[in-house]
Amino acid sequence: MSTPFNFSPSGPYSLMRIGEAWRNRPGLLTLLCTFVGMAVLFGIGFATGVPVLVALFMLAGYVLMLLGTVTAGHQFMDQAQGRPITPTLPAFTASPMVVLRMLGLLLILGAALLVWFLAAAVLLYLCKIPGIGGLLLIVVLPVLTFTGALLFLGLYVAWALSAPALFEGHSLKRALSQLWAVASQRPLEAFLHLVLLFLVVGFVAMLVGGFVGMGFMASAGLSASILDGMPFGGMGSMMNGMDGYGAVGPSVSVMYGGMIGAGIVWAVVGAVFGALMLYGLCLTYLKLTSGLNVEAAEAALDTALAKTREKAQQAADEARRRAQEVQEAARQRAEQARKAEPSATTAPAAAAAPAPAPPSAPAAEERTVIMPSPAAPAAPVTGNAAQLACPSCHSPISPNDVFCGSCGHKLK
Repeated sequence: MSTPFNFSPSGPYSLMRIGEAWRNRPGLLTLLCTFVGMAVLFGIGFATGVPVLVALFMLAGYVLMLLGTVTAGHQFMDQAQGRPITPTLPAFTASPMVVLRMLGLLLILGAALLVWFLAAAVLLYLCKIPGIGGLLLIVVLPVLTFTGALLFLGLYVAWALSAPALFEGHSLKRALSQLWAVASQRPLEAFLHLVLLFLVVGFVAMLVGGFVGMGFMASAGLSASILDGMPFGGMGSMMNGMDGYGAVGPSVSVMYGGMIGAGIVWAVVGAVFGALMLYGLCLTYLKLTSGLNVEAAEAALDTALAKTREKAQQAADEARRRAQEVQEAARQRAEQARKAEPSATTAPAAAAAPAPAPPSAPAAEERTVIMPSPAAPAAPVTGNAAQLACPSCHSPISPNDVFCGSCGHKLK
């Protein structure tokens, strides 16, 4: 059962104590070394002029920033809870595991952002439909604008309330449970306190950064006039300062010194503001989770995870079943093809075998055929008609016959 929320501006976790962050010397020193080291790594990387080395040094700088920020966050959480502040080295050795949990949190938040972008892309593609695309855009654009605003606000709140839980040593599951408990039980209070923290840190940053910025611009102007503009010149000046053997000339070394020096200036400013932000996040987190029923939220999260795992298991079983069906069907087809292979090979062999010759007919009996001799010219018909005969077949004919009645021989 959660206790009523305390709106009193005074209390152990009030933002009125945010200035106490600058009294945490171990935390301030950790942030200072972190940001200065990152600036130096960036400067060395750019000084090499090799793209691969620039990328490697920048990656090392970002890793150092993550480790240092987590270490300082642990120290500021100790201060907010009134515990003895953990020394830098033990806190730093414990920070890699916290960094991994933070990366897991970033993946979850990034997945939510990706889903929004995919949905927005689908809706905007629908707006390309001729005729009604413009009408759809009238509705789609406001919807995407406000849902995007709510999404980015939710990401800010989720990060701001989950990171201190990780600083405190909780697991990612516990941090998400506390986040769900705050979002479901105290959403308005969380929003107001985080906005107030943003305004306070922003006001201090604007005030301090304004004076530091004026000092920096004055120093940069004097450096540019006295050193011929080299400390803050462009990359062309750097390349012109290289001599024929690849060594760096004095002007280029001055420019690199100016770049690294400027990085150190803003690293110190970042450490000062970072201390305020980290300590303010710890105070806000402790105030919002004070007396909160986190166990119920964690039980609800466990139930949701169990349902998700059950659905995933069902989907995996269904996919496995379908895969087995496909394999069984493929096996049956292969078995049928294997059985049909012998008959298929026998048929061509049978077709290639010579067919038995049909029984020869009995030899015809040899006979001598006497062909009639060529017809001789018909003799003039004289005498009795009974004595007339066809010159071809010697059949009796009459004197008036034009053709032979037996063989058809032409008589006239």
